[in-house]
Amino acid sequence: MSHVNLHMSRRQLLRAALLVGGATVAGSTAVSCAPASRPAAGDQVTIGFVPIACSAPLLAAQGRDLFARHGVKVQLRKYSGWADLWTAYATGELDVAHMLSPMPIAADSGVTDAARPTELAFTQNTNGQALTLASAHHPHVQSVNDLRGMVLGIPFEYSVHALLLRDYLIAGGLDPVSDLELRLLRPADMVAQLSVEAIDGFIGPEPFLQRALKTGSGRIFELTRNMWDGHPCCSVAMAKDFRTRNPEQANAITAALAEGAAFVDNPEHISEAAPLLAQEKFLNQKPELIAPALAGTYLSWDDREITDPDYLSFGDKTSATAITWMAAQIARFGLGGETLRWEDASIRDAARSVLPADADTSLAPVTINGRSFDPNRPTLEDAS
Repeated sequence: MSHVNLHMSRRQLLRAALLVGGATVAGSTAVSCAPASRPAAGDQVTIGFVPIACSAPLLAAQGRDLFARHGVKVQLRKYSGWADLWTAYATGELDVAHMLSPMPIAADSGVTDAARPTELAFTQNTNGQALTLASAHHPHVQSVNDLRGMVLGIPFEYSVHALLLRDYLIAGGLDPVSDLELRLLRPADMVAQLSVEAIDGFIGPEPFLQRALKTGSGRIFELTRNMWDGHPCCSVAMAKDFRTRNPEQANAITAALAEGAAFVDNPEHISEAAPLLAQEKFLNQKPELIAPALAGTYLSWDDREITDPDYLSFGDKTSATAITWMAAQIARFGLGGETLRWEDASIRDAARSVLPADADTSLAPVTINGRSFDPNRPTLEDAS
């Protein structure tokens, strides 16, 4: 199947453009943890976030006063959905934000009206996501082909979830446009939609996978780690002009994030980290939903209780190979507009442009959904 046939329909593209362009999305009103006014450069820095477990390094850095220890004043502002956070960043209300890792690529490349020169300053987490299906589908669904005709929730078009799921479906022989529906949903709405049978499943983050298991509404069908082990998910992005104006603040923020990531990544800290992250101002979830996510404990599709220490990891270095793959998928699925094209040079340039100074710039092939991806030739289709 050529990349041209993988582009979304015009209706889906318009829907995506409306979303990322800041159109109102039902129920996605920003929840402010602080005044809405933008702090002056060199003073307090407001960082926006969406309350999912992937933001744990950011939340731990704030909750443990790590930003203050590094000499930077930070306030966090909570957004219940990606559309509002995206708009706040694009309009300059935020200079620093928790983002799904493909979002900085899209913003920096100018693929939508939300264009802004952006650096992917810190990778918060790798792995920790899953395709979760309604319990009614267990154990009957056994292959990708069994997903035909389903409605599956995705958190955002510019998410590793949406890009990886489309690639997974194609590798399994399904067309992600004509064979099923991918529906945009806030992460917080996914389990509720699953419970009322409005969707058949979703691909999303913790602690909503644990919530689906606890409520009995869903079962984990496929870990994204099985699609691509070590894939990045969320990041902290910075406007390039912010780093230029405030290099010391920028470095202090990433140093605090690294310490926050080390804290939540240590299994010895789960009993302390879970209640910290559970606070209303942060994830607003019960600690008993967060602790198993940090421990990597879950019920598999084949009814095994599993504890996997690599289920969710925090603080891995930003990878040029991973960023190149995400840039390639944005172009492949027609999300790159006229600026991020299905051309090797365009894709490589887009990836290089968002990389921080300390990123792993090595480019080595990686296996994703059973196929080899060569970041040096990102448009080359693997024949295996």
